[in-house]
Amino acid sequence: MYPVKRIFLVAIIVILGLILWWQFAPRDTVSVDNELEKADLIRLDTPRPNQIISSPLAIKGVARGYWFFEASFPVVLVNWDGLIIAQGIATAQDEWMTEDFVPFEATLTFTVEKDVYSNRGALILRKDNPSGLPEHDDALEIPVMFEKVESDDSGILPFNSGVSGIVSLGPTCPVMQYPPDPDCNDKPFETTVQVFAKNSASTAPFAVTRTDKEGRYSFALPPGGYTLQAVSGKPFPSCGAQSITIEPEVAIEVNLSCDTGIR
Repeated sequence: MYPVKRIFLVAIIVILGLILWWQFAPRDTVSVDNELEKADLIRLDTPRPNQIISSPLAIKGVARGYWFFEASFPVVLVNWDGLIIAQGIATAQDEWMTEDFVPFEATLTFTVEKDVYSNRGALILRKDNPSGLPEHDDALEIPVMFEKVESDDSGILPFNSGVSGIVSLGPTCPVMQYPPDPDCNDKPFETTVQVFAKNSASTAPFAVTRTDKEGRYSFALPPGGYTLQAVSGKPFPSCGAQSITIEPEVAIEVNLSCDTGIR
């Protein structure tokens, strides 16, 4: 009987070990974060959860009109440890002042370190919250995987070229005065600036950013031809488009002007 008992005891230990392994072994599951939870507010067509992405990243989907403010909302891309590596603005492609779903598009340009610890990251689409009150914050977050970055000798990755400048708004007084009144000088304009790649089949912006309180904007761009466009009002302020050419390893400065319509 003793050998039988020993065999029985060993069998029990093996079974218990298998049960514990099953409970604690890592699962090869697919994380979608809070996509299902937010499905009635915002839906992402591309990229999809856990998709391998590369720069420039085209973002498309639909969101309820109240997810936007002034036809846009912020988009952020973070790496594996939560550091922001790209941010921009998603813009409505239809009338946004509705409770229905409105299509949106955005484009993010980013670089990933060659020897990065992990190729995992997250794309975060934040509800625009002009009030700044935390109770009105909301966001859709999906996991993504960055395409493996190989060594590059072209000087393009990371982009060592781009454009920066100031967006100004004027005139601010109906009558020019002499001597000039400092209060009538052009003012910095907080707005959205879009970059469109020339000869591109896509109508979506190549990159989008917001100016700061001083009206400053900045883009890191690969060499090529582009059009800069500060977002205008209806009908004012009116902002003209500016064609630019980016050369390898050159950063240029281009200031943009918007007309208030004051005469």
